[in-house]
Amino acid sequence: MSNTNQYITDYYREMELSPIFIDSIFQSFKLFSYKRDKSVIVSNCKLVMAAAKVLRMQRIRKNTISESAVQYFAMKDAFLLLAKKGIPVYYYNRIGKEKNGFTYSESAQNRMNNGLSFPKMYEDIDKYSEDLKELFGNLYDKDYILQIGKIPQVVQKGNVYRHEDYTSKYVNVINGERIVLNQPKRFSRTLHIYGRCGVFGYAVEDKDTLPSKIQKYLEDHDINDIKVVNHGLWGGSDEYIDHNFLIDSIGFKEGDIVMFYKMHIDKRLLKKWEDLGVYYKEITHEWHQYPEAKWCFYDKPGHMNNVGYQNVAKIICDDLIKNNWKSKPVDEEYFKSFKSDKLNEYIKNSKNSDFYKEIKVYTDEIVKQYPPNNTEVCGAIVMNCNPFTNGHRYLIEYAKRKVDRLYIFVLKEDKSFFKYEDRFLMVKNGTKDLKNVIVISSGQFMISALTFPEYFMKDYVKEKNFDVSADLEIFCEYIAPPLNIKVRFAGEEPFDPVTKNYNENMTKILPKYGMDFCEIPRLTTDTGEVVNATEVRRLLKNKDFEQIGKYVPKSTLEILIAKYSDCTKND
Repeated sequence: MSNTNQYITDYYREMELSPIFIDSIFQSFKLFSYKRDKSVIVSNCKLVMAAAKVLRMQRIRKNTISESAVQYFAMKDAFLLLAKKGIPVYYYNRIGKEKNGFTYSESAQNRMNNGLSFPKMYEDIDKYSEDLKELFGNLYDKDYILQIGKIPQVVQKGNVYRHEDYTSKYVNVINGERIVLNQPKRFSRTLHIYGRCGVFGYAVEDKDTLPSKIQKYLEDHDINDIKVVNHGLWGGSDEYIDHNFLIDSIGFKEGDIVMFYKMHIDKRLLKKWEDLGVYYKEITHEWHQYPEAKWCFYDKPGHMNNVGYQNVAKIICDDLIKNNWKSKPVDEEYFKSFKSDKLNEYIKNSKNSDFYKEIKVYTDEIVKQYPPNNTEVCGAIVMNCNPFTNGHRYLIEYAKRKVDRLYIFVLKEDKSFFKYEDRFLMVKNGTKDLKNVIVISSGQFMISALTFPEYFMKDYVKEKNFDVSADLEIFCEYIAPPLNIKVRFAGEEPFDPVTKNYNENMTKILPKYGMDFCEIPRLTTDTGEVVNATEVRRLLKNKDFEQIGKYVPKSTLEILIAKYSDCTKND
């Protein structure tokens, strides 16, 4: 069975269904094995799909379901990874139509019956002015409506989907995400909210989106340590939203909270997710208890005005507070064989076609800024420096003596305790006295979420024999040659099996490309203790700067004191 068919088979097994694969019209005899309510026809053949439709059989295009199946199992891995980290995942369904004889206003019924969405009314504001006046109240003004309706497009940026950046009086998107008002300047937790237009904000100002309403609610209730982030996409499919979540998932930190505000999912699949720690709540009925529910929406209750969002925010925040922001318990049996292989495979396969073009742009820029001399022997160290310690400085000094020029690539992925800009500054300041040492960003091309996502999961996944060949081959084929790098250095790794496995693979792979690998003994204290960043992070939690000073250069200590002397996490 092909890998694709296996994914599909496993997916339908979760739904207690059996897929029947029919690749051509000549295999139509397989239709006779169909069992109603227990089977589904899977095919890309139009004639087969047409026959299945006539026979009223459950059917799905193979291409469509294969993508859904791959994403579904990656989501399961992501949920289990977050559960392992203690990161709660909340799933609130987007408000739907109330079923139990609920009476909507005459105007709301008219909008529902005629599909009067905001985009449709936006095309002829004068024609629908009465409806728009009801929904916008005293804010109604034709120019105001025109400005509210200018929504930037969803585009693919790298390997994720984002809105194009946009600035206006009422709608502002920065780095692909709509701004959230009232965010605290200092915080220890981040609430990441994913969804479609209901999260991005359906025809409302920045201050009235669901994430902004939630942030304001928290502020009004003296909860000031949580920053809310709007990951919503207006016009983006659920597949886009789930894709973004999967790419982001390995970077969430302990203390963070993840929330989905989306349409219902199949109850059979939901049960599987709930077993992995996902908290689900149906809030449609509760929302309809508010009197505004009779009229405060466009073509459907989910497409609401600012009053509707206010009520959704209150329901969700009250529920989050009642649950104390905690994750659901997960049976320990799930963690015993957890490898996160489906998530890793998904992330690695998400590289778009521009990835290798971007590598060339990246290396060309380095060559332009630091022209290599072909007579020089150049070396490289790829470092996270979380934070930069005396041990890192020792490795750099050791490597520097072995080559004419040493590149220090600082990991750009913002998935560590310390932010990238802080780590980069620590390395830059900590090596500025060393000649021929060049400190630059690793970009997304070295030990990144795309090339080696397992690196950022190593504290939570027991499986350590990850395949690191893709990451190393990208370095050897596309990065080292234009920079004339002939040797790569790394410190010995006595504790972390993931890094140890990575070093072992460098020993095998680098020589195939004519490169040497040099493993450097780690720096130890007078008592024989290895100097490591993990110990510094532990001491930082207690703000023990005196002890930290024994492990880090003065330049690093100054940054740590400036950033963390009055709070436990960076803002």
